[in-house]
Amino acid sequence: MLSKQKFLLFTVLLLILIIILHSLALYFFLYWRIWWFDNVLHFLGGAWLASSLFYWVYFSKKIKGDAFPLFFVLIMLVGFSAIGGILWEICEFFYDHLLGRNIGMALQFGVADTVTDLFFDLLGGLVSGLIFIKMLGKHEEQKRKQN
Repeated sequence: MLSKQKFLLFTVLLLILIIILHSLALYFFLYWRIWWFDNVLHFLGGAWLASSLFYWVYFSKKIKGDAFPLFFVLIMLVGFSAIGGILWEICEFFYDHLLGRNIGMALQFGVADTVTDLFFDLLGGLVSGLIFIKMLGKHEEQKRKQN
C-alpha cells in the first residue's frame, strides 16, 4: 500500500541527496573532473521532479488514483521532468552569459551537453514514473480486492 509519509520521506531525502551531491560537485569541481557526474544529477533531478508531481497529484486527494489512464499519468510525469529540465538548462544558459564568463566557470558546454542533460532528465522521470505507475497499479488492485 502507498504510504503518504513514506513517499514524502523518499521525495525529501532524494532532494537532500541532490543538494548534497550538487554542493560537493561545485566545491570539488566534480562536474568538470568526472564526465558522467552531471548525468547522474540530471537523472536524479528528473526522478525527483516526477516523484514530487506524483506525490502532489496522488496524495492531494484532488484527483482520484483511477481518474486518468496509467499511461496518461506516465506521460504527465515525464513531461513534468522535461519542463523542469528545460527550465534548468535555461538557467544555466543565463548564468553563463551573465556571470559565468566573468568568473571563468561555464555550465553550458554546447548543444551536445544540453541534449545529454535533457535526455537524463527525461530518463529519470521515465524510470521513476514507471516505478510509481507499478506501485499505483498494485495499490488500486489491492483496493479492488478489499471491496
